[in-house]
Amino acid sequence: MKNIIEYYYNLRIDELHNNNDVYHFDSNNNQFTFKPYTDNIDKSYDIYKLNTIISNKLNIDSIIPNKYNNPLTKVNDTYYILILNKTKVKLSLPLISNMALSNINITSLERNKWELLWESKIDYYELQVRENEKKYPLIRESFDYFIGMAENAISYLVNTKLELKPTITDQKVISHNNIALSLTDPSNLILDHKARDVAEYIKFSFWSNNKNIFKELNEYFYYNYYSLYGIRILFSRILYPSFYFILYDEIISNKKEEKELNKIISRINDYEVYLYNIYLYLRKHYDIPTIEWLKKRGPNPHLQP
Repeated sequence: MKNIIEYYYNLRIDELHNNNDVYHFDSNNNQFTFKPYTDNIDKSYDIYKLNTIISNKLNIDSIIPNKYNNPLTKVNDTYYILILNKTKVKLSLPLISNMALSNINITSLERNKWELLWESKIDYYELQVRENEKKYPLIRESFDYFIGMAENAISYLVNTKLELKPTITDQKVISHNNIALSLTDPSNLILDHKARDVAEYIKFSFWSNNKNIFKELNEYFYYNYYSLYGIRILFSRILYPSFYFILYDEIISNKKEEKELNKIISRINDYEVYLYNIYLYLRKHYDIPTIEWLKKRGPNPHLQP
């Protein structure tokens, strides 16, 4: 692989480190990552285009095209992308807010109709679990609960779209496929509603034991206006248990052990209380529909908004 990278990118590599087919190396005092690209091939050009558009506005990593000016390089039937790692940042709400640039039109990178994606995933997961229920007992034990939560999120989102229309403040902004992976990797960037990353951060804050979440939200909402439509789709995404399905995918693909699910299962009651506290926080400023099963949990007096 060292020779291939040197040939296609005209770089000199002293030492190449391989971690599960992701290659890291230094060259000319710069740090690079050469990793598999598994998304749509044509979309890679739009990702590169987006990277170029925002590179002078945001401090993000850069896609390095090969000597044929292609963003991808094919090696043994696998496409790879080379990233120049410019910076390491810590996940934070202010950073998410600062990255949420608008007025960028690249249709292939836009994410629309979360409800259709979620429904499609549920159908796929249900089939997969039936085929593997004996192999993964913890998944079988917990799966129905989280599918129910996902269906609740879908209903909340669908009702929001039936009852309300988006406003000018609900336009697409720079967002991320997965905020836990990297905020600065251009291959992780998409265009979506600003609620996407904020909702994922709110969920992440519970599992990372962030005790300052409501203080951070106060500051965030001071500078970022949300319409009622925006707040309701924010809460619908908060309800969607993406953390469970991300871990599920990692277990099925043998990247993590099934016992990791215990960390989620053991805290689910606390998580429901946390969700209700988030609901109460949003409800103080917006008239959003109640979730009856969540209301029964009641607030946590030690984590009040």
